[in-house]
Amino acid sequence: MKNYIIHLPKIPASKKTAEEMYKKFCSWNEDVELFEGTMGYDAVAKFEKEGRTLWPKTLKGHPIENVKHVARKMSSPGVKGCFDSHYRLWKKCYKLGEPITIWEDDIILERKFIPVEWDDVLIVALGHPTKSKRWLPFLENPSTKPEALKYSSPSMPGCCGYAIKPDAAKILIDTYDKTYRPADNAINRSLVKMQIHTHIMGIAKVAGKKSLTRTDQKFWNNVKDNLK
Repeated sequence: MKNYIIHLPKIPASKKTAEEMYKKFCSWNEDVELFEGTMGYDAVAKFEKEGRTLWPKTLKGHPIENVKHVARKMSSPGVKGCFDSHYRLWKKCYKLGEPITIWEDDIILERKFIPVEWDDVLIVALGHPTKSKRWLPFLENPSTKPEALKYSSPSMPGCCGYAIKPDAAKILIDTYDKTYRPADNAINRSLVKMQIHTHIMGIAKVAGKKSLTRTDQKFWNNVKDNLK
C-alpha cells in the first residue's frame, strides 16, 4: 500500500519527525510520500469559504451547542487543520481506488506493515498510550498471529496511523461534505467498520513534544508571525 505521512513543513519539529518516519519506511522498501497537511489558520479561512460547519452532535448524540466547552475545543484552528488534512487524503484514497495508510508525523515506528484481511479501517498505530494500556501488548510483544480484530470503541485511540479502503473513504467524504469533526471522532463505528491490527506498527511520540495541532489561537498567531 501507498503510505502518506501528514506533516507541516513550515514547522521545523514536524518536518524533522516526518523525515525520520520517511527514512524508516524507505528502509523497509515501502512506497511512501510526504503529504503537506493544512495549517490551522489556513483551515479556518478555507472552512469559512466552503461554508463548512461543526458536526451538530457529540459522539453521544447530544446537541453540540449544549456542550459549549466541547464546541469551543472542536472549533479550534488545530482541529480544523487536522480534519482537513485527513479529509484530503480520504479523497486521494477514493481517487486512487486502492487502500492507503495515513500517518501523522510523530509516530515511533516499531515494525513494518504485516498484511492481514480487513474491512474498512484498520488501526495500525496508537495515539494515546497512557489511555490505551489494553493495546500495548499489541505494540510491544504481540503473541498472536497477525490479524484484524474488531474495535469496539466509538472512536479511534487517536488517528495517528490507520489504513483505509476506498469505499470507507467515500462514506467519510460524503458524510462530511459540509461539516467537520476532530478527525478521530469523524472515523467512527456508526459509519465504517473499524478494526485493530494485532501487530501494531507504532505509537505517537508524546513525551516532551508539543502537539502540532495546538488548539489555542495564540499558538497559531505566533506561527503566522514567525513565517512572515
